[in-house]
Amino acid sequence: MWPSLAIAAVVLFLLAVFTATTKRRRRRLTLADAIARLDLSESDVQTMKQFSYREVAIPKRSGGVRVLHIPDDKTKEMQRRILHRLLGRARCHRAAVGFERGRSIVDAARPHTGQAVVICVDVRDFFADTTSERVRDWFQRSGWDKTAAEFLTRCVTHEGMLPQGAPTSPRLSNLVNARLDGALWHLAREYKGRYTRYADDITLSFSALTGRQTRAVIQIVRRILKRFGYRMHGRKTRVMRGHQRQEVVGLTVNRKVAVSRKIRRRLRAARHNLQAGRPTTWTEAQLAGWAAFEDMVERQR
Repeated sequence: MWPSLAIAAVVLFLLAVFTATTKRRRRRLTLADAIARLDLSESDVQTMKQFSYREVAIPKRSGGVRVLHIPDDKTKEMQRRILHRLLGRARCHRAAVGFERGRSIVDAARPHTGQAVVICVDVRDFFADTTSERVRDWFQRSGWDKTAAEFLTRCVTHEGMLPQGAPTSPRLSNLVNARLDGALWHLAREYKGRYTRYADDITLSFSALTGRQTRAVIQIVRRILKRFGYRMHGRKTRVMRGHQRQEVVGLTVNRKVAVSRKIRRRLRAARHNLQAGRPTTWTEAQLAGWAAFEDMVERQR
């Protein structure tokens, strides 16, 4: 009798511990938790009613300009705290390789080597269309209560979007889009393919895909993007088959990951001209940078 009672007591004790642990895990993180983790005071929170940004226009390689919203020093310091103390350990989808520690464009290109069909899709206004509403929803799904999520969202968004130029925006763009990446990952797997995303560059590749299937995949990608509030840049969508030069984020992937032949030729010509004392459009520093880049691709591929 006594052993049975002892066993029952142990079971009840373990059940109570499990229940208490589960309740602790389910507790929503509050604004007080955010203040403590970010090492802020209540007065700091009260003074953070307005964040300041300046606009900087930089030219795009494809033409036009890209507008960056650069936060002021105080805002940037706050965002860096959020990045390192709150976002650092959060997990995004493994297909999102841009802006992730220990990952590079080689990781975006490598899965697509030796594939019969490579599809590259560009997303219009990627950061601008990553809305503050979706950022707030992500914070709440991550365990923050409504007040804390609202405060953190206000710290990292500007004019209803992720500001391109804030230190938190690249990481958040991956975390917020984990479900988007999951949907595109499953689409690729459905056709026995592979998927990666480097910021707004989406790549799917397949060992075999008919023309009809290719068109179907592109249309499904368009619908998935629309579901998450994004728009496909139709004119920049590329379908590259095995007999063509296949490029992913600027690297060729036909047989192995490599810097494109066109770039290698230009580099050789520039180096030769520099050594011969002839004029070249690239400086020694730029050529050294390209040499380091080539070396990185060679090592990581």
